[in-house]
Amino acid sequence: MAEEKKSRIEADIESLEQGIFTGEEGGDERSSPRKDFIASIFVALLGVFAMILAVQLGAPESILTAPGLLPFFTGASLILMAIGLLVKTKRRYGWDPMLQSSGFGAISAYLAEPESRRTLMLMLIVFAYVMVLGQMDMDLRYKTSFYTFRFSGFEAISIPVIFFILRFFWRSTLLNCFLVATGIVVFLAVVFRDGFQILLPGSG
Repeated sequence: MAEEKKSRIEADIESLEQGIFTGEEGGDERSSPRKDFIASIFVALLGVFAMILAVQLGAPESILTAPGLLPFFTGASLILMAIGLLVKTKRRYGWDPMLQSSGFGAISAYLAEPESRRTLMLMLIVFAYVMVLGQMDMDLRYKTSFYTFRFSGFEAISIPVIFFILRFFWRSTLLNCFLVATGIVVFLAVVFRDGFQILLPGSG
């Protein structure tokens, strides 16, 4: 008798209980201590890099309105998540399985997995995004009787980058990806620029 196919939610719950990663395509792949250890290092380094760039943006008026405030807290959150993953993996497996290495064979095996390549590409996209955004200096304004509309480097860079990420990982239609990317960026810009009076990166 053929085994009844489980729903995606049931498969995810079972995978969490057994420590198995269920990929986007439904394949099962055990998350090894070595992979978790490497992932925690990469995430922590990315967080440190984001915090360094955030500090370099400076604080023109006050630290509470500094353009690097949001990237700084984002970087700190990444570091905390990396520490949490490291501690959880250490408690479950100990140091020895985490530090075991098979040299270039482990790297080749890691890059041979589709999910690993997608993760690496996402990290490279985020790195390029932060670098380009830090060099932007644009702030276009259109004043009306009720509101001043602004289009800065933050919107000019963030919308295409998020659109590409959504298109690559979500794989929805071009229109859906564009609408979601634009909505997210505009919402964040309005909240932090008009609500919290924080100067966004790339705004000059």
